[in-house]
Amino acid sequence: MENKIEELIKIFYGRDVIKRKNARYELVKIGKPAIKYLTGLINEPKEHIRWEAIKTLSQIATPECIPVLISALDSDDFDVRWLAAEGLIEIGKKSIKPLLKALIKEQDSKYLLEGAHHVLKGLEFKKIYIDDIGLIRKIESYNLHPEIAFAAKEQLSKY
Repeated sequence: MENKIEELIKIFYGRDVIKRKNARYELVKIGKPAIKYLTGLINEPKEHIRWEAIKTLSQIATPECIPVLISALDSDDFDVRWLAAEGLIEIGKKSIKPLLKALIKEQDSKYLLEGAHHVLKGLEFKKIYIDDIGLIRKIESYNLHPEIAFAAKEQLSKY
């Protein structure tokens, strides 16, 4: 299995978009065993490799993907942040508590705030997250960092 995963990941380094897409589909089918290999690609200098790794993790969408997807929310690459947020939304309720903890710890990160906003709005739309204290509104203000952390702590007790 490890050899197959490594061979599929090598395809991400190539230029052929169709082959990369097919490799991604195969890695998604493999699922959990591929997560640790994909996690190792998150800091790759080549943008398309990071994109493929996050896209694959977002499609695997298991709770084991949550830490790396939350980490990717802090990327300066918009596409990577978007894909990570979509993966967390797909995972659903299990992503809320770790996301709130990240907001408490990294409340000054503009990128994390943008990504968390996307996730919370998506989960709210799916009726998985109830924003009864206005955390989303506070995140939208960007300059209420202490209030964001306080609201995230308050929400944490509910999840």
